[in-house]
Amino acid sequence: MKDRFLTLPNLLSLSRIPLSLAAAAFLVSGDTLPMIVFAVAAILTDWLDGFTARRTDSVSRWGTILDPAADKIGFAAFGAALAVSGRIPVWFILFVVCRDVLIAAGGLAIARGGARVPRSNVWGKASTVILSAYMVRQAVHPTSSTIALGLDALGLAALAGLAVSTASYAVGALRR
Repeated sequence: MKDRFLTLPNLLSLSRIPLSLAAAAFLVSGDTLPMIVFAVAAILTDWLDGFTARRTDSVSRWGTILDPAADKIGFAAFGAALAVSGRIPVWFILFVVCRDVLIAAGGLAIARGGARVPRSNVWGKASTVILSAYMVRQAVHPTSSTIALGLDALGLAALAGLAVSTASYAVGALRR
């Protein structure tokens, strides 16, 4: 594992932040096409940074910090824009942000204690995909039909995925 900062994967991770902020701004302003372009580009960088790091043997400690940080900032910004525009419940994005803050704080505490921070797993990746699908769908074609808690089936699936991935992370952290 390398400790270089300026690598292509890290730059891809960092690019996700302005891409997500631009997507959020276009969502709030009602410019659908640029919002879609920037949101899709942000989502693609999430896949591309990890793929590139593994393919070029440039996995770095910086990347293990930058990638999840960019994810959390992107989800918070885009989710806030969705909540402000009334496309998702405010409580939902507050849940996402609080969950992310708790995971980040837990990771810092584990690292300070000298243990290895749990890596992302299949549950975290799956919840990210479902959450992304829900947010993009609500941005492009918001549904007003709800099943429970102000969410439709895809929103409930995202909520369930977040809960399962959080529990999985907590179990992994407690084992350390």
